[in-house]
Amino acid sequence: MADRRVLTLTAATVTVVANMIGTGAFTTTGFMAQNGAGGGDILLAWTLGGLIALCGALCYGEVGANLPHSGGEYYYLSRLIHPSLGFMSGAVSVIVGFAGPIAAAAMLMNSYVATVIPGWPVRAMAAALIMGLAVLHSRDVHIGSKFQTIITVAKVLLIIAFIGAVFIAFSKGDHSDMLRLNSGFLVSSPFAVVLVLVAFAYAGWNAAAYIGTELKDPQRTLPRSLLLGTTIVTILYFLLNLSYLLAVPAQKLSGIEEVGYTVATALWGSATGGVVSMLIALTLLCPISSMLMVGPRIAEAMARDGFLPTWLSELNHRNVPARSIWLQAGIATLIAITLDFNTLLIYIGFTLNIFAALTVLSLFRLRREGRSRIKICVGYPIPPLIFLGFTIWMTVWSIQSAPRAALYGLLTLASGYILYLFRARGARLAVDVVD
Repeated sequence: MADRRVLTLTAATVTVVANMIGTGAFTTTGFMAQNGAGGGDILLAWTLGGLIALCGALCYGEVGANLPHSGGEYYYLSRLIHPSLGFMSGAVSVIVGFAGPIAAAAMLMNSYVATVIPGWPVRAMAAALIMGLAVLHSRDVHIGSKFQTIITVAKVLLIIAFIGAVFIAFSKGDHSDMLRLNSGFLVSSPFAVVLVLVAFAYAGWNAAAYIGTELKDPQRTLPRSLLLGTTIVTILYFLLNLSYLLAVPAQKLSGIEEVGYTVATALWGSATGGVVSMLIALTLLCPISSMLMVGPRIAEAMARDGFLPTWLSELNHRNVPARSIWLQAGIATLIAITLDFNTLLIYIGFTLNIFAALTVLSLFRLRREGRSRIKICVGYPIPPLIFLGFTIWMTVWSIQSAPRAALYGLLTLASGYILYLFRARGARLAVDVVD
């Protein structure tokens, strides 16, 4: 597969940034305020989210450097813990981890357009957008990667310009009230739900792990891209949310889905708010495109191991798993035209946290058995313990605060295990265990 290793550090870092900055950047703050978070609580949550993501990136960087293949959690858990967990994580990633955020980003993008064009068919246009980008990525990985780089750079520049404009508008004045923390709220179950929402916004910090087979020098490129991309996004997220709160108090953002539009309208009027909405809509092309590039590599890896139909692992004449891309796009389209947005966010965050925690846990086994030839996780075992501690806390409290979304997640896991029992007999992954 040497001929597939074509993606550089720049391309891998862009993939991480593109996967991370999506719907969460422009919606999560409103849902956080709805759960009772004040300005200081919101900024603390975003800071903690970045710290947790960086700890996860260190752990994934080491696991991925020692298992430099595509597939992410599916590949790692299958080889390091048990094939059943790998299969369940793979199924969840295909159905929830990528299809869900693709659908959410496509819906949000068209929701922003609808603030400017009344009567805009949000769900239908979300479905059309997903299919259009699937055409692009199913043709050639080089074309998809170049398109991804261009729109990611444009997105980051637009976000920086937005932050700068707000900071200039509010360069004077006393904003100390905005930074106050509510100590009682910080130990409550709603704050755990807030962190789950933040975890969803940070989802994608592990994106390069899904395309390990296509990275040049993956032992160096993969961990560096994870850390670099996550650091960039953590800084941008903090500054972006600080700009939101400078312009509009947290209470007035409560429950608002189009936060960027609300802030822009409050600052510069509805006309400028409409322009900002269209620009934000354009930036959401980025995560949709990136996830349509990355997500299908899981279905490809599962099909190669015998867990999914073999035709999903077949490559076209330009080494692209086009059929897996169309499967991913089809599931995302179905979600876009059927599910409620807010429930979708909590459901995705809850479910993905479980497998991210298991992957971080697998680092302990890799180290204990002496199979980690490339050491990446600085300060081990502190980063994995921080990641696991916060993840367990978020999961337990979110079950109490959002039982319906958690129940959907648990049912998804149970369904995945039942499906594994039917597919396990034809699997053949033992030869790929780390040596």
